[in-house]
Amino acid sequence: MGSRPPPDRGVQAAVAGIPEGTLLYVEVQPGSSRPGRMCYDEWRKRIRISVRARAEAGKANEELVARLAAVVGHPVNAIRVASGRTDRRKTVVISGLKPGEVLGKLAPRLVQDRAPAEERAAEGGLGS
Repeated sequence: MGSRPPPDRGVQAAVAGIPEGTLLYVEVQPGSSRPGRMCYDEWRKRIRISVRARAEAGKANEELVARLAAVVGHPVNAIRVASGRTDRRKTVVISGLKPGEVLGKLAPRLVQDRAPAEERAAEGGLGS
C-alpha cells in the first residue's frame, strides 16, 4: 500500500480502490478549534480533516478514524490508518466500501479550501 496519492483527478485523486475496499489519502490537522472540517487540498491531493485531539499517544488518529466512520456510515473497526501514524499525511484503509461510495459520502461534507492569507483576511486578521 503506497502512501503517495495517484496523479491529479480532482478530489478523486484522494481515493484509490484496493481489493479490501478503499485507500483514502488524508492530511490531518490536529488541535483544531474547528474539528470535523474537511476540504480537498488540490496541491497535496489529499482530504484535509481537522480534529480537536492533539497529536499525542495516537489520540488524533483515533479521532480521525471515528470521524471518518461517522461520515461514511461504516463501523470504526473497518477503518484503519495504514501508513503515516506519526505524520500529518496518512493513508487510511476503509474496508468494504468502494472509492465511489466513500467519495459519495465525503463530497457533501467538503468545504471550499482557502489559502491561509485569504482566511485571515476574511476573519479580519490582515490590514488593508
